[in-house]
Formats: sequence, structure tokens, C-alpha cells
Amino acid sequence: MKWLLDTNVCIDVLRGRADVVARLRECEPEDVAISVVTGFELVQGAGRAPEKYRESEGRKVAAFLSKLRQVPFDESCAERAGGINAELLNRGTPVSVTDVFIAATAMELKLPVVTSNRRDFEKIEGLAVVDWRVKE
Repeated sequence: MKWLLDTNVCIDVLRGRADVVARLRECEPEDVAISVVTGFELVQGAGRAPEKYRESEGRKVAAFLSKLRQVPFDESCAERAGGINAELLNRGTPVSVTDVFIAATAMELKLPVVTSNRRDFEKIEGLAVVDWRVKE
């Protein structure tokens, strides 16, 4: 694995954002993964779509998830996440707990997180952050 994709990157792919889709297509399937937390967020998002779109969004998300490796949020991730969240709260710079869970998973796996939410993820010390929306 080379990349842990954040939820917003997956949404970009599902919506067909050309620059992000192109970057994903450059990767081998074994190079990318998502946290089970991202899987949760995607399923939840589909379930919160307007009622007439829920079924189709659910199918789209299920098909997308079936093609990706999902890595667990385990005990070591939980311990790291607790430390990260405490530090952020103590500094007065909190981010969403699901972002903390995803960041902790990336750090445990020694992977950069791919996200367009740099504002929040860059608050987490020691986390490598990559934005596929930005040309490098």
C-alpha cells in the first residue's frame, strides 16, 4: 500500500472529478486502501441522500467499496487516535473524530492520507498529507 484515501477523495471519484480519477487510475489496485471509517462515512452518506436517490447512491457506493481494500481501525489505531485527539483538543484545534480515526490509521500504517481537507489533516503532527486536486 502507498496511499490511504480520505472520504472526500472517494466522493470525488464517485462524482467523476477528472483530476482525482486520473490520479487514482495511475495507481495499481494494491497501492490504495481506505479505512473502514471511510467505508462507514460513504455508506452513511448514501443513506442520507434524498430519498429518491438513496437506492442508486447505495448501489454506487457498494460497487466502489467492493473494489477497494478496507483496513481495520484496530486497538493500536484507537490508542493513537486518543492521543491525537487529546493533543488537538488541548491546543484548541479540534477536527472531526472520524478524521482523527482516519489519520491514526494512516499513521499506524505509515502511509500518507490523500485528502482535499488539508486544513484539518495538516493540524495533526507527524501525518503526511497529499492532495490529488493539487498538481505536484
